[in-house]
Amino acid sequence: MNIINNEKLINRNKKISQIILYAALGLLVVGIFWSISNPTSSQVTFSYIILIPAYILVQISIYMTNRWGRSPRTDEILGQSLKGLDDKYTLYNFSTGVPHMLVGPSGIQILKPIHHYGKIRYDTDKEKYVQEGGPSFIGKLFAQESLPNITRENKLLKTDLEKYFKKIDASPFDEPEIINVFYSEKADVNARNAPNLTLHADKLKDSIRKKTKQKNLDQKEIDKFRGMLPSD
Repeated sequence: MNIINNEKLINRNKKISQIILYAALGLLVVGIFWSISNPTSSQVTFSYIILIPAYILVQISIYMTNRWGRSPRTDEILGQSLKGLDDKYTLYNFSTGVPHMLVGPSGIQILKPIHHYGKIRYDTDKEKYVQEGGPSFIGKLFAQESLPNITRENKLLKTDLEKYFKKIDASPFDEPEIINVFYSEKADVNARNAPNLTLHADKLKDSIRKKTKQKNLDQKEIDKFRGMLPSD
């Protein structure tokens, strides 16, 4: 399998995540020190002015670190999950209109990696993905472990990809589809009734191979389309 990474973007965001982390820790130290050293109500109020943006920076730092600063990153996880596919497949990481896209005999797949764990289900009545178990309330509050609105995010991903194809004047050879990929070892995924294919990372390669057998796509059209996409 070919892998095309936007290394420049990865390295830049890795540095940004480190800077935000240090800034957040610095503000937290200053805010806590100020509140201890100045116990009067007016001075304590000033410490909150420091601690509130520090908390916001901590949340941003957690998000950035999870995505860019921690190894294995999502691109590395997906690459490992798809290891063994031949050169007819190309995985594009942060180099097209969506973070991760697989192009090959299986079609065009937008791969959406999700790190949340617990029992993952899809509630057809509420039309949303739900998470049972997982971290405590405090963990969800401070570690951003609450399940996001996956359905809404998937719609945005499809829109972003459509805009990208229009921008580069590319006509996809197959209708792009989204695959939600949970990669935590503690994720128990059972969402067969979900609007988009939702599975664990260890089942991703088998799913792609199954899709390849079900489709009869023209390899020349696939190669022509890949020629319109980034090559390094």
